[in-house]
Amino acid sequence: MKPKFLFFILLFSTVALSQELENIADQKPFQFSGSFTLYGSNYHIDGIAARRKDFSWYLTGNPNFKIYGVDIPLSFTVSEQERSFRQPFNQFCVSPSYKWAKAHLGYTNLTWSPFTWAGQTALGAGIELSPGKFRFGFLYGRINRAVEEDVTAVEPVTPAFKRTGYAARIGYGTETSHMDLIFVKGKDDEKSLDSIPRQTVILPAENAVLGLSSKLKFSEHFFWDVDLAASVVTRDIRATPLSRDDEGLANNFRSVLRVNTSTNLYNAVQTEFGVVTKYVKIKAKYKRVEPDFQSMGAYYFQTDVENITLEPSFTLAKSKLRINSSVGQQRDNILHQKSFTSKRFIGNLAVDWTLGKYFGINALYTNYSSDQSKGLKIPNEALKQTYISQNILFSPRLTFMNEKMSHFHILVANRQWMQDRNATTAPQTEYQVDNLNYTGSLVFNQSALTLSGSYLLTVFDANTNSNRLNGFSLSANKAFFSNKLNSGVSGAYTMHELNSAPFATILNIASQHNYTLTQHHGIALQFNFLSNQAKVAGTDSFTEYNIDLGYTYTF
Repeated sequence: MKPKFLFFILLFSTVALSQELENIADQKPFQFSGSFTLYGSNYHIDGIAARRKDFSWYLTGNPNFKIYGVDIPLSFTVSEQERSFRQPFNQFCVSPSYKWAKAHLGYTNLTWSPFTWAGQTALGAGIELSPGKFRFGFLYGRINRAVEEDVTAVEPVTPAFKRTGYAARIGYGTETSHMDLIFVKGKDDEKSLDSIPRQTVILPAENAVLGLSSKLKFSEHFFWDVDLAASVVTRDIRATPLSRDDEGLANNFRSVLRVNTSTNLYNAVQTEFGVVTKYVKIKAKYKRVEPDFQSMGAYYFQTDVENITLEPSFTLAKSKLRINSSVGQQRDNILHQKSFTSKRFIGNLAVDWTLGKYFGINALYTNYSSDQSKGLKIPNEALKQTYISQNILFSPRLTFMNEKMSHFHILVANRQWMQDRNATTAPQTEYQVDNLNYTGSLVFNQSALTLSGSYLLTVFDANTNSNRLNGFSLSANKAFFSNKLNSGVSGAYTMHELNSAPFATILNIASQHNYTLTQHHGIALQFNFLSNQAKVAGTDSFTEYNIDLGYTYTF
């Protein structure tokens, strides 16, 4: 079978080009730079079926055009793959600005507030104006393109209606202290598909969101941030219309969007109050998002959630001791529509203490607990979800540095465990994981030689099984010929035990060498070897290696 070739060029992929027009005369009209890399790889394996081809190659390029100071990067890859041609994915945006005016043309990606227009990419145009302390903005574009259902595709294709939308903002203030009023409107085109999807149910929707976003800085030490939003969603614009006499809340929005039996109103709020001084920083946060809240100007929301969080932190002992902590409670079922209510408690404490010139300590403790309580129903005690997950970490470090040599030593001891307070499910869910890791590095400054070593022990214990990983690694890196050649070699050996019996031993050996021939030409050689020796009957042992040789041209 002849090899298939994949030719993929990513042209202007999510590229945002910003140009200050008042400085354009100082820029060169045209510049061209970039690089091309050609790699060949030889692969071999014994003991199991091959996981890739014996030989493969690929060519990549990253040319970059610069026109009057605006970078226009391109990239492409030509490789031998058992895949068919794919359509390029193109996204391009240019954002010229002049003094307090800025325009966006192409695939715009703006964030005005977390509950209104929050990072949604739209193909269209937008403008932002900031004369003095006034803040204006408007954008319009296609949010989603129409996607037809394809039941013959190898990979599932989710059909979608064409969706367009716009957003408007008016506000006053600066980036650090302001108040903005934002309106978002989006709508699906129910006639944008040639055929009605048969295997996937999709509904043409319409959405309008009104939000308030503010950052208030009362003084150097006090701030208060607030984000509010009300979202009206019509899930299916083809649903049965409401009568004019209907006194439901949704009927009040007829002038904004199409209202029918699938229309609902949802609210969201988050606020944060903080006190900041040189040694103390305290934040109090509150967040409440109703179930099914959405905005067509954002990709995703965690809904049906209410959080209350307090985050105190301290800087003491002339900044040598730093303490960060947080404690909070979260619950769902905020509209009392679910069968059960889940409540979660989250707390953590982190300490970083530099005891002297050479020695320091990091310590961390986290606690995450969950409990299920009454909603519309009373939970079954035998199936009730209630547990505590805890994590504790202790990490001392040593650092020695002088003109000739530097060396670093870090030890990390970590335990994570989960306790199930439901006696029925505890035997299947409780576990404990212990990790012990040491890493040390020795750097000879004058000879550009670095020696490193590490040791790792991981033990996972549960009622169903027990796993133990025990291994070490060594590596060396050195530069030669005035840093033209950089070479490195490493090796790792790991022993794996399952239920206190040997399961496998794993040996990894790798080396990498990069040589700069001239300013524009370079070569690279990489070698990787893996040996997995099984200790259990019925499990395959295998050895595997690959050698990569590459050439890079930079211009």
